[in-house]
Amino acid sequence: MKEYLKRVRENCTTAEIIIWWIFRGLMIYALIRSLIDVSNGTREMADPLQVVANLVGMFAWEIFMMFPKKSMLRHIPSYIQIVSIIMLFCGSFGGKFLNLYYELRLWDSGMHLISGVLTVLLGYQVVVAMQLRDKVKCSVPVALLCALGYSFFVSTCWELFEFTTDQVMSNAATGAIGDAQHWSFALAQGTPKEATLFDPIYPDRWPLMDTMGDIVLNSVGAIIAWVGLKIYPFMHKGKHDVNKQIEEMLKAEEKELVTK
Repeated sequence: MKEYLKRVRENCTTAEIIIWWIFRGLMIYALIRSLIDVSNGTREMADPLQVVANLVGMFAWEIFMMFPKKSMLRHIPSYIQIVSIIMLFCGSFGGKFLNLYYELRLWDSGMHLISGVLTVLLGYQVVVAMQLRDKVKCSVPVALLCALGYSFFVSTCWELFEFTTDQVMSNAATGAIGDAQHWSFALAQGTPKEATLFDPIYPDRWPLMDTMGDIVLNSVGAIIAWVGLKIYPFMHKGKHDVNKQIEEMLKAEEKELVTK
């Protein structure tokens, strides 16, 4: 445990830890409030379950640091956790707990657009992490193609997760509605959420329009990030050039073998 804590402290800053725990503290507050509301019968059980799932996700980077050094996850930089924590917080605390998905017209749309950008960035860092683990150089076009594909894969998995959650949480006998996918026009009616990215011609098509709007926004965000990285691939350029780092690592290993 002591070695693990030392590893965490050596790979992140004090400022990052403070930021992480500010957002985690607010999420813990949301969890307690959600559990109290459930006991009073004013919220569905899906609310605290979603908060718990997102709260666990806020510890992802520290969990990565538990893996052995040969694992690709050990090479993911700590700043990725700040990005993921803010997104999880906006989705769970802002979107679900404060009901901003329905209270603000562009909240969900903005989340999907930004998530498209951030998943490309995460995919790019995953490629770099794999390079560092395997000590293999990679060209920028290949790295960016992998990052773009990673973004589309994650976006698809998220839509599948929302669909599965709603299938499990919805119950016709009790009237419970799982609404992770925002498929219920009845819940959206009369709120800003009623207007999706593509306004449905028929109300029955509202859930489809909402989901397709999410996919389009994820795609637009991903392409924006891909173009940005194409212009400035920050981990394959300048002092952070991972290919140069790998060259130096291989030379050092070769020199050590010769010395022995």
